[in-house]
Amino acid sequence: MNIVLLIFLAIVASSVFAVAGVRLGRRFLRGRVASGHHEVLAAMFQTCGTLHAVFLAFLVVAVWQSYDAARANVAEEASALATLYRMSTAMAPEIGKRLREALRHYAEAVIEDEWTIQAASGGASPRARAASLAMYRLFGTETTALRQDEAAIDGAALAIISQIQNDRNTRTLQAGASLPAIIWLAAIGSGAIALSLSFFLFMEQAAPQMVVTSIMASTIALLLCITFVLSRPFNGPLALPPEPFQHSLQVFDAVDETP
Repeated sequence: MNIVLLIFLAIVASSVFAVAGVRLGRRFLRGRVASGHHEVLAAMFQTCGTLHAVFLAFLVVAVWQSYDAARANVAEEASALATLYRMSTAMAPEIGKRLREALRHYAEAVIEDEWTIQAASGGASPRARAASLAMYRLFGTETTALRQDEAAIDGAALAIISQIQNDRNTRTLQAGASLPAIIWLAAIGSGAIALSLSFFLFMEQAAPQMVVTSIMASTIALLLCITFVLSRPFNGPLALPPEPFQHSLQVFDAVDETP
Protein backbone atom coordinates (compact mmCIF):
# COMPACT_ATOMS: atom_id res chain seq x y z
CA MET A 1 0.00 0.00 0.00
CA ASN A 2 1.20 3.49 -0.84
CA ILE A 3 2.43 5.30 2.25
CA VAL A 4 0.44 8.45 1.43
CA LEU A 5 -2.78 6.41 1.14
CA LEU A 6 -1.96 4.55 4.37
CA ILE A 7 -1.45 7.79 6.29
CA PHE A 8 -4.57 9.34 4.75
CA LEU A 9 -6.75 6.38 5.75
CA ALA A 10 -5.30 6.34 9.26
CA ILE A 11 -5.93 10.07 9.73
CA VAL A 12 -9.49 9.80 8.39
CA ALA A 13 -10.27 6.81 10.63
CA SER A 14 -8.81 8.47 13.73
CA SER A 15 -10.63 11.73 13.00
CA VAL A 16 -13.95 9.90 12.60
CA PHE A 17 -13.31 8.13 15.91
CA ALA A 18 -12.52 11.46 17.60
CA VAL A 19 -15.57 13.28 16.23
CA ALA A 20 -17.89 10.38 17.10
CA GLY A 21 -16.44 10.19 20.60
CA VAL A 22 -16.90 13.90 21.23
CA ARG A 23 -20.48 13.81 19.96
CA LEU A 24 -21.38 10.80 22.09
CA GLY A 25 -19.65 12.27 25.14
CA ARG A 26 -21.48 15.56 24.85
CA ARG A 27 -24.79 13.83 24.22
CA PHE A 28 -24.79 11.25 26.99
CA LEU A 29 -22.47 12.66 29.66
CA ARG A 30 -22.84 16.40 29.64
CA GLY A 31 -25.27 17.46 32.33
CA ARG A 32 -24.87 14.17 34.21
CA VAL A 33 -21.55 14.89 35.91
CA ALA A 34 -20.71 17.06 38.91
CA SER A 35 -19.56 20.62 38.39
CA GLY A 36 -15.95 19.98 39.46
CA HIS A 37 -15.27 16.93 37.32
CA HIS A 38 -13.05 18.85 34.87
CA GLU A 39 -10.35 19.48 37.47
CA VAL A 40 -10.10 15.80 38.38
CA LEU A 41 -10.41 14.51 34.82
CA ALA A 42 -7.90 17.02 33.44
CA ALA A 43 -5.22 15.67 35.78
CA MET A 44 -5.98 12.08 34.75
CA PHE A 45 -5.99 13.07 31.06
CA GLN A 46 -2.66 14.84 31.40
CA THR A 47 -1.09 11.83 33.15
CA CYS A 48 -2.33 9.32 30.56
CA GLY A 49 -1.41 11.62 27.69
CA THR A 50 2.12 12.12 29.03
CA LEU A 51 2.66 8.39 29.54
CA HIS A 52 1.46 7.65 26.01
CA ALA A 53 3.58 10.43 24.51
CA VAL A 54 6.74 9.20 26.23
CA PHE A 55 6.10 5.59 25.26
CA LEU A 56 5.31 6.46 21.64
CA ALA A 57 8.34 8.74 21.35
CA PHE A 58 10.72 6.01 22.55
CA LEU A 59 9.01 3.52 20.21
CA VAL A 60 9.39 5.73 17.14
CA VAL A 61 13.05 6.45 17.93
CA ALA A 62 13.82 2.75 18.55
CA VAL A 63 12.13 1.68 15.31
CA TRP A 64 13.94 4.37 13.31
CA GLN A 65 17.29 3.33 14.77
CA SER A 66 16.56 -0.29 13.82
CA TYR A 67 15.59 0.77 10.28
CA ASP A 68 18.72 2.89 9.91
CA ALA A 69 20.88 0.03 11.23
CA ALA A 70 19.40 -2.30 8.59
CA ARG A 71 20.16 0.22 5.86
CA ALA A 72 23.75 0.65 7.08
CA ASN A 73 24.21 -3.13 7.26
CA VAL A 74 23.05 -3.58 3.65
CA ALA A 75 25.44 -0.86 2.49
CA GLU A 76 28.32 -2.45 4.41
CA GLU A 77 27.63 -5.90 2.92
CA ALA A 78 27.47 -4.56 -0.64
CA SER A 79 30.60 -2.46 -0.11
CA ALA A 80 32.50 -5.50 1.16
CA LEU A 81 31.55 -7.39 -2.02
CA ALA A 82 33.01 -4.63 -4.18
CA THR A 83 36.19 -4.50 -2.09
CA LEU A 84 36.69 -8.26 -2.31
CA TYR A 85 36.06 -8.23 -6.05
CA ARG A 86 38.85 -5.68 -6.52
CA MET A 87 41.13 -7.64 -4.20
CA SER A 88 40.62 -10.80 -6.25
CA THR A 89 42.58 -9.25 -9.13
CA ALA A 90 45.74 -9.50 -6.99
CA MET A 91 45.22 -13.20 -6.26
CA ALA A 92 46.40 -16.19 -8.28
CA PRO A 93 44.65 -16.02 -11.69
CA GLU A 94 42.56 -19.20 -11.37
CA ILE A 95 41.52 -18.57 -7.76
CA GLY A 96 40.80 -14.91 -8.44
CA LYS A 97 38.63 -15.76 -11.43
CA ARG A 98 36.57 -18.31 -9.51
CA LEU A 99 36.16 -15.92 -6.58
CA ARG A 100 34.89 -13.20 -8.89
CA GLU A 101 32.38 -15.64 -10.35
CA ALA A 102 31.17 -16.57 -6.88
CA LEU A 103 30.85 -12.93 -5.89
CA ARG A 104 28.85 -12.12 -9.00
CA HIS A 105 26.57 -15.13 -8.47
CA TYR A 106 26.05 -14.07 -4.86
CA ALA A 107 25.13 -10.47 -5.71
CA GLU A 108 22.75 -11.60 -8.45
CA ALA A 109 21.11 -14.15 -6.14
CA VAL A 110 20.58 -11.52 -3.45
CA ILE A 111 18.97 -9.11 -5.92
CA GLU A 112 16.88 -11.62 -7.88
CA ASP A 113 15.90 -14.15 -5.19
CA GLU A 114 16.73 -13.24 -1.62
CA TRP A 115 15.33 -9.70 -1.63
CA THR A 116 11.91 -10.95 -2.71
CA ILE A 117 11.99 -13.80 -0.19
CA GLN A 118 12.93 -11.51 2.67
CA ALA A 119 10.21 -9.04 1.75
CA ALA A 120 7.62 -11.83 1.76
CA SER A 121 8.62 -14.03 4.67
CA GLY A 122 11.96 -12.92 6.06
CA GLY A 123 13.72 -16.09 4.93
CA ALA A 124 16.91 -16.67 2.97
CA SER A 125 17.64 -17.75 -0.58
CA PRO A 126 19.23 -21.20 -1.10
CA ARG A 127 20.89 -19.81 -4.22
CA ALA A 128 22.53 -16.98 -2.26
CA ARG A 129 23.52 -19.42 0.49
CA ALA A 130 25.22 -21.71 -2.03
CA ALA A 131 27.14 -18.80 -3.57
CA SER A 132 28.29 -17.60 -0.16
CA LEU A 133 29.56 -21.06 0.80
CA ALA A 134 31.38 -21.31 -2.53
CA MET A 135 33.56 -18.37 -1.46
CA TYR A 136 34.83 -20.31 1.57
CA ARG A 137 35.23 -23.62 -0.23
CA LEU A 138 37.28 -21.97 -2.93
CA PHE A 139 40.26 -21.59 -0.59
CA GLY A 140 40.19 -25.29 0.24
CA THR A 141 41.13 -26.11 -3.35
CA GLU A 142 44.46 -24.30 -3.17
CA THR A 143 47.63 -26.32 -3.25
CA THR A 144 49.99 -26.20 -0.29
CA ALA A 145 52.54 -24.14 -2.20
CA LEU A 146 49.94 -21.64 -3.38
CA ARG A 147 48.48 -21.38 0.10
CA GLN A 148 51.90 -20.46 1.49
CA ASP A 149 52.57 -17.90 -1.26
CA GLU A 150 49.12 -16.31 -0.93
CA ALA A 151 48.85 -16.49 2.86
CA ALA A 152 48.61 -12.74 3.43
CA ILE A 153 46.03 -11.97 0.75
CA ASP A 154 44.07 -15.14 1.54
CA GLY A 155 43.83 -14.08 5.17
CA ALA A 156 42.57 -10.63 4.19
CA ALA A 157 40.08 -12.13 1.72
CA LEU A 158 38.74 -14.60 4.29
CA ALA A 159 38.29 -11.77 6.77
CA ILE A 160 36.17 -9.86 4.25
CA ILE A 161 34.19 -13.00 3.40
CA SER A 162 33.49 -13.51 7.10
CA GLN A 163 32.28 -9.91 7.30
CA ILE A 164 29.98 -10.51 4.31
CA GLN A 165 28.55 -13.62 5.97
CA ASN A 166 28.03 -11.77 9.24
CA ASP A 167 26.27 -8.91 7.44
CA ARG A 168 24.08 -11.40 5.54
CA ASN A 169 23.09 -13.18 8.76
CA THR A 170 22.25 -9.83 10.34
CA ARG A 171 20.21 -8.82 7.29
CA THR A 172 18.27 -12.10 7.41
CA LEU A 173 17.46 -11.62 11.09
CA GLN A 174 16.44 -8.01 10.53
CA ALA A 175 14.17 -9.04 7.65
CA GLY A 176 12.32 -11.51 9.88
CA ALA A 177 12.08 -9.26 12.92
CA SER A 178 8.95 -7.30 13.81
CA LEU A 179 7.46 -5.53 16.80
CA PRO A 180 5.79 -7.95 19.24
CA ALA A 181 2.00 -7.86 19.41
CA ILE A 182 2.17 -6.73 23.04
CA ILE A 183 4.01 -3.56 21.97
CA TRP A 184 1.33 -2.75 19.40
CA LEU A 185 -1.33 -3.40 22.03
CA ALA A 186 0.36 -0.97 24.40
CA ALA A 187 0.87 1.70 21.72
CA ILE A 188 -2.66 1.57 20.31
CA GLY A 189 -4.37 0.92 23.64
CA SER A 190 -2.67 3.75 25.53
CA GLY A 191 -3.44 6.14 22.68
CA ALA A 192 -7.10 5.10 22.62
CA ILE A 193 -7.36 5.50 26.40
CA ALA A 194 -5.78 8.96 26.38
CA LEU A 195 -8.00 10.03 23.49
CA SER A 196 -11.12 8.61 25.13
CA LEU A 197 -10.51 10.63 28.28
CA SER A 198 -10.78 13.79 26.20
CA PHE A 199 -14.38 12.86 25.36
CA PHE A 200 -15.31 13.53 28.99
CA LEU A 201 -14.02 17.13 28.81
CA PHE A 202 -16.47 19.70 27.52
CA MET A 203 -15.71 22.96 25.71
CA GLU A 204 -18.43 25.55 25.39
CA GLN A 205 -18.81 24.90 21.65
CA ALA A 206 -18.78 21.41 20.13
CA ALA A 207 -17.02 22.28 16.86
CA PRO A 208 -13.72 23.53 18.38
CA GLN A 209 -13.58 20.48 20.65
CA MET A 210 -14.05 18.18 17.65
CA VAL A 211 -11.29 19.96 15.73
CA VAL A 212 -8.82 19.84 18.61
CA THR A 213 -9.60 16.20 19.40
CA SER A 214 -9.28 15.26 15.72
CA ILE A 215 -5.86 16.91 15.54
CA MET A 216 -4.72 14.93 18.58
CA ALA A 217 -6.09 11.69 17.12
CA SER A 218 -4.46 12.39 13.72
CA THR A 219 -1.08 13.01 15.37
CA ILE A 220 -1.25 9.70 17.22
CA ALA A 221 -2.34 7.91 14.04
CA LEU A 222 0.49 9.49 12.05
CA LEU A 223 3.15 8.38 14.53
CA LEU A 224 1.69 4.87 14.66
CA CYS A 225 1.79 4.72 10.85
CA ILE A 226 5.45 5.76 10.86
CA THR A 227 6.19 3.09 13.44
CA PHE A 228 4.37 0.44 11.39
CA VAL A 229 6.12 1.35 8.15
CA LEU A 230 9.62 1.45 9.67
CA SER A 231 9.20 -1.69 11.79
CA ARG A 232 9.71 -3.94 8.72
CA PRO A 233 12.71 -2.51 6.84
CA PHE A 234 12.46 -5.05 3.98
CA ASN A 235 8.71 -4.92 3.52
CA GLY A 236 6.13 -2.22 2.92
CA PRO A 237 6.11 1.19 1.21
CA LEU A 238 9.50 2.21 2.65
CA ALA A 239 11.20 -1.16 2.14
CA LEU A 240 14.95 -0.93 1.59
CA PRO A 241 15.85 -1.44 -2.09
CA PRO A 242 18.68 -3.71 -3.34
CA GLU A 243 20.39 -0.73 -4.98
CA PRO A 244 23.68 -1.16 -3.04
CA PHE A 245 24.06 -4.64 -4.57
CA GLN A 246 23.18 -3.31 -8.01
CA HIS A 247 25.93 -0.75 -7.54
CA SER A 248 28.30 -3.57 -6.61
CA LEU A 249 27.50 -5.30 -9.91
CA GLN A 250 28.38 -2.09 -11.70
CA VAL A 251 31.70 -2.06 -9.83
CA PHE A 252 32.26 -5.68 -10.90
CA ASP A 253 31.73 -4.71 -14.53
CA ALA A 254 34.10 -1.75 -14.21
CA VAL A 255 36.81 -3.98 -12.71
CA ASP A 256 36.41 -6.53 -15.50
CA GLU A 257 36.67 -3.82 -18.15
CA THR A 258 39.85 -2.36 -16.68
CA PRO A 259 42.88 -3.62 -18.61
